[in-house]
Parts: sequence; structure tokens; C-alpha cells
Amino acid sequence: MQDIHKYLIVNALGAWRDNLSARLMQEIRERGCEILDSRIGMLGDAMTAQLMVSGNWSSVGKLETALPAIGDKLEVYLSGLRTRDRSERPDTRPYAVEINAPQQPDLLPALVAFFNNQDTVVAELVCQDYSAGQTGARMVNIQMVVLVPITAQPPALRESFMDTCDELNADGMLDPIKS
Repeated sequence: MQDIHKYLIVNALGAWRDNLSARLMQEIRERGCEILDSRIGMLGDAMTAQLMVSGNWSSVGKLETALPAIGDKLEVYLSGLRTRDRSERPDTRPYAVEINAPQQPDLLPALVAFFNNQDTVVAELVCQDYSAGQTGARMVNIQMVVLVPITAQPPALRESFMDTCDELNADGMLDPIKS
């Protein structure tokens, strides 16, 4: 059966205002679309948002066409990208990854490269910079969801991951996500 819903990713970037995300969501609803998935946050003093919206072909088309006008009205940069619903990946299992380490420029690229070299898919990644309370040292907390092939051996992957963390002077955790 064909999916009658159409999907659009809406990216927003603008100066942070307390009511900005609510106004953006209202503009989306007024055009007959539903928000399925969202990530909204502050980076510096800016608001960033990624919203996956759904609707019939007409409502998604209206929203897509209206994005420049909505952006002008809300004083944000908006872009849209047509997409499909998330595909099922029965050949993988999700794992949660968490890393805490001193901030270093090569850390994030090295971790992503490690997982790519293991034939895993980095499905989500959140990285937050902070100062250690006791020393004031710049630290980073990285949280990821990786999709590991069913054929992979979890103990071998975990051991390689821990070796990589040791090389990067990082504390790490890799555990299956239990549904």
C-alpha cells in the first residue's frame, strides 16, 4: 500500500526569542501539516530547529512554497527538503554511545570515523561543550545512537570502541538500546 502522506524536513536558524519555536509550529499547523519529529535548541545565542513534518501532498506543497514568507515574517532563515518516512532497518540493532572527554578538535571526527569503519550507521549525534566544575577544564559530552549490523560481534565492537576511547583520552560507554 502506498503512503498517502508526504514528508518535509524544515530547518530553521535565527536569533533566539522565547516564543519563536511556538510561532514556527503554529505556522506549520496553519498549513495543514503535522510535526512528527523535532530537534530544537540554542547554539550560542541562536535558535536552531529541525522539524520533520507530514501532510497530504497539497498541505506539504503549500508549506514548502510558504517557507520564504514564513521566514521573513518570523525573521529566521528557513529551508525545506522533501524526504520519505524513516525506513526500517531490520538488519541492524540500535546502540547508545556516550563519551566524556577533554575538548579536542580531533575527537568528534575520530569517533565518527571509528563507527563508519565498523560498518555502523551514526543515526543521531549530540555534542555539548562544558567546563568541568572542579578544574574549569573544557570538556565535551557526546551522545550518539549507532545502528550496528546484526552480523557484528558486540564484544569485539565494544573492545575496539574502548581501545579508541583510551587512545582519545575519553571515557566511553556502548550499550544496546532496549525497546
